[in-house]
Amino acid sequence: MSMSISSSSTATTLPAKVKARWAPLLLSAGLALCLTAADAQTSEKKTKTKKTKPPAAQARAKPSVKVTHQPSPSEESSAERERRLYRECQGRPNAGACLGYTRKP
Repeated sequence: MSMSISSSSTATTLPAKVKARWAPLLLSAGLALCLTAADAQTSEKKTKTKKTKPPAAQARAKPSVKVTHQPSPSEESSAERERRLYRECQGRPNAGACLGYTRKP
């Protein structure tokens, strides 16, 4: 009694259409995984390299700089602006740029 076992190697391969559908999905999933891993590594590095200043260094902070406004020669004064807004906003709704300028007090 001799039994012969025939092993047929029937390897199933995916058709080209199925491969074409899954390839972009797998690539985007791999890319997303790599980006999240890289983000996690950079956040760990930031927490490790963050240095705190000693209390004496915090007291010697740089002084604030004052910025002065230099009006241009063609700029209107505040009184001129109010007169213009009262003139332009007559009869308009009391909203937007005309808020408070529709009627003289």
